[in-house]
Amino acid sequence: MTTITVCQRKGGNGKSTSAISLAHAFALMGKRVLLVDLDDQKNSTSAIPVLTDEGATVEDLLSDGAMTVSTAARATSWPGVFLVASSSRLSGVIRELDAEPGGHLVLGEKLAGAPFDICLIDTSPSLNILVVNALCASRYAFIPLSSRYFSLQGLCQTLEAIAKITGRLNASLSVLALAFVIHDGRSGLAREVVAKAREAYPALVCQSLVGQNIKIEEAQVLRKSIFDYAPGDRGATQYRALALELLEKMGG
Repeated sequence: MTTITVCQRKGGNGKSTSAISLAHAFALMGKRVLLVDLDDQKNSTSAIPVLTDEGATVEDLLSDGAMTVSTAARATSWPGVFLVASSSRLSGVIRELDAEPGGHLVLGEKLAGAPFDICLIDTSPSLNILVVNALCASRYAFIPLSSRYFSLQGLCQTLEAIAKITGRLNASLSVLALAFVIHDGRSGLAREVVAKAREAYPALVCQSLVGQNIKIEEAQVLRKSIFDYAPGDRGATQYRALALELLEKMGG
């Protein structure tokens, strides 16, 4: 299983939208996908309908030593996508993991051997023990961006945090890609931000751009994927292209 943490130290950059859209895009390409929602805002959990409302949460998974991912993961109405739902009580888990020796490795231990092709982990903007767990459990980090100027500040903070995790805790972690998933192609400033990022990180910035799109927002409100809500819309086309580009970067 290839595990990817979707992370960004600054909010408002399409992190949860990217996580759920890529999860469904990968599933439509024949992959068996696990989405783990580690953000107590529960955006990914709220956006995906599960086939049963009963079941464990990520809090249960991390607190119960005997619980497995297969037990915690819920099937969703999106074929091929399974969800470990978030909890509003993650602050208690953070305290538990902070106090536990090796607490930063718990999620990785849980994910080891899980029966999926790809695992995407949606994280909060803060660098707490849950985000450290995600990065320690992952082979890759994926960083979504908006083409607003302040997004680049969050990018620098995110890259610094990933570099520390790589140097100290998980030497196999690397940045898979940066992608602009909220892009206003009509704005000259937005195009300049994209150009600067591509100049600074030529090997990392994806060619695929996802434009600002009300259809994507409408789909989330209705708890639908853009691929179900508006399959012919440019948002669906752009997320398909981004998913393909990421698969190529992972070697297929």
